[in-house]
Amino acid sequence: MANKIVFILLGTNVQRANKRVAELIESGFDVEAYSFIRKDDSRVVERPYKINVLGTIKNGSYLSRIWLYIKSFRKLANKYKAEWDNTIFYLDGFATALFFHYVNPKCKYIFEEADMKHTNTRFSRILEKIDKRIIRNSLLSVFTSEGFLQYHFGGEVPENVCLVTNRLNKKILDLPNVENKSLDMEHLSFGFVGAPRYDSVYNFIDVFCRNYPQHTFHIFGGPITPQFEVLKKYDNCVFHGFFNNPDALPEIYSQIDIVLCTYDIKLENVRYAEPNKIYEAMYFDTPIIVSKGTFLAEKVARLGIGYDVDALDDSAICSFIDNLTADSIQQKTAACRSIEKADCINENRKLIEKLRKI
Repeated sequence: MANKIVFILLGTNVQRANKRVAELIESGFDVEAYSFIRKDDSRVVERPYKINVLGTIKNGSYLSRIWLYIKSFRKLANKYKAEWDNTIFYLDGFATALFFHYVNPKCKYIFEEADMKHTNTRFSRILEKIDKRIIRNSLLSVFTSEGFLQYHFGGEVPENVCLVTNRLNKKILDLPNVENKSLDMEHLSFGFVGAPRYDSVYNFIDVFCRNYPQHTFHIFGGPITPQFEVLKKYDNCVFHGFFNNPDALPEIYSQIDIVLCTYDIKLENVRYAEPNKIYEAMYFDTPIIVSKGTFLAEKVARLGIGYDVDALDDSAICSFIDNLTADSIQQKTAACRSIEKADCINENRKLIEKLRKI
């Protein structure tokens, strides 16, 4: 086992990354964590470890960001140069891995991919080749979606790959249960939990609130972009603001009948992603709505825990809502309830075992 694991995170407020660092510390690894901070993100997130700030990222200035990456990564690697044989860098995200490995090709690293944003660019083919090279040269590559494995490798997954889906923080087990509201088909409560973005999410909420004033849509989280600010014109669209994760989740999910997770399938990355909302839905016995034509839709159908819809098609949204029945919602809720809750919790024994062998 390596003497030290040095995390380089995408951001200080990424829950997935915070869970990963905390889990390795709990498992006895000697861990240090570094991250950039974003100029427009003033949130303060509690974490059981210290995070060292590498620098501040400004929106839109990509050239200055690249130079910041190169300068910071060279300096960071030099800090541990005397310990390189016993130090492994844990690189969170493609951009981090791309520039760190370019600047420090002799450093040993683990790579984690929670998004395939490079697939959304016009340089996707060459970036995919670089991505696979990063994976191939890593001691271990961690993926948060089974769909990503399908995209990269088809049926032949390399030995140095580990699947770690984005499940709930173990702290959720210590929180008191909150009884769900009673189902009232005349006054349904839909909800979105997280940072609202994507045209497909906006369009679903807009169509829902405009055409069904008897029902309510709740938005938990932020930041709220100008696009979503427009939805405040609807009396049945309720913005609750930022919340503490996972502390607030039991109360949030007790208020909604169905959770929305219709990410934009125009982006190839989204078609293969497996967001944490599916595990929240299963844990809190709440049916989920996802985008048609995605890996997530296949999984939801297989488990029977929700619905898929084309969230950019107004008529499809209205047809879905018009045809919702109490029996259907109750069946999906029962399917969620039948899933072992332990499978929804972030506990990654296989990952820990692999790391101990490195």
